[in-house]
Amino acid sequence: MRKFNFLLVIALVAMLSGTVLAQGVPVDIPGTGVNFFLYRYEGNAVPYDKISTIWENITKAFQVWVDAGQEQDGLSGADVRVQGNDIYVKDQFILTVDQYHANANKATRAQLAEKWAANLRKGVDVFVATNTGF
Repeated sequence: MRKFNFLLVIALVAMLSGTVLAQGVPVDIPGTGVNFFLYRYEGNAVPYDKISTIWENITKAFQVWVDAGQEQDGLSGADVRVQGNDIYVKDQFILTVDQYHANANKATRAQLAEKWAANLRKGVDVFVATNTGF
């Protein structure tokens, strides 16, 4: 019985230590408050450069819409697409779903890309509605 208890404690410590090491930063859709996904990482260095690149890519997609006249029907969540493990808004690349995030979400990369794309669709729709007044 002592051996079982000891193994149970070891298993719990291993499980909890993995949870403690993994951290995350919410990545929202700029100006909407809609959460796109949780950028997970390990260690003490927050991957701000990678997160910033994702926000820049989203902003580029929005800027194309603004430059084209900001018409309500010029951009929508329907313009978000998944190609392989990559997510796009129209022709603007946003990000590639990696294996680390897929494993953390207990999904395949393709499944997670579809989930994140669904979140991005909601965010794009909120962004357009907020910025057209409709």
